[in-house]
Amino acid sequence: MSVREKGFTLIELMITLVVLGILLLVAVPNFGSFVAQSRVDAVKNKLVSSIALARSEAIKRGSAVAVCRKRADPAQDCDGTDTVGSKNWSNGWLVFLDDDDNQIPAAAEIIKVYGEIDAASTIQYSRGDVVIFDSVGLLDTASAGDELFAIGDTGDANTGAGISLRPTGRIRMCADWTASAATCADN
Repeated sequence: MSVREKGFTLIELMITLVVLGILLLVAVPNFGSFVAQSRVDAVKNKLVSSIALARSEAIKRGSAVAVCRKRADPAQDCDGTDTVGSKNWSNGWLVFLDDDDNQIPAAAEIIKVYGEIDAASTIQYSRGDVVIFDSVGLLDTASAGDELFAIGDTGDANTGAGISLRPTGRIRMCADWTASAATCADN
């Protein structure tokens, strides 16, 4: 009676390695884009929830509530009060009650602090350092058109997202976002 050996032959092992190599060649380039898009989505969701929180708190409290870009950690105050020019919000942001209308948060006024985002992510806001919602939830810093947050990733220049704030205070995700030009074409 012959004894059958168990295991793989060299040819079976080589074929398996070739198939695995081909799969890795296809998957690895897409994995970087997947990770970059995941980072952008995480930042976008955090930013949208904080803006929604500010608007709902303004309506609930019947008073102005602001979101401002934060100074570098560990500070818990705003990094300016400009409402013009594009500013980098990558150090995080604060949501605070602005009863005194000075756009500077006192310790008792802070509602929520959002710390630094992932180092590979970037956030630019088209209208400066602060977003202010009035007592009925309308943008107090509103220009004639939408205000725009551009979220990007340094690991993949083609990956990004846009958040548009309407003068009515409504938050809208840009479905037709062009990362390279930072434009929202789906108005």
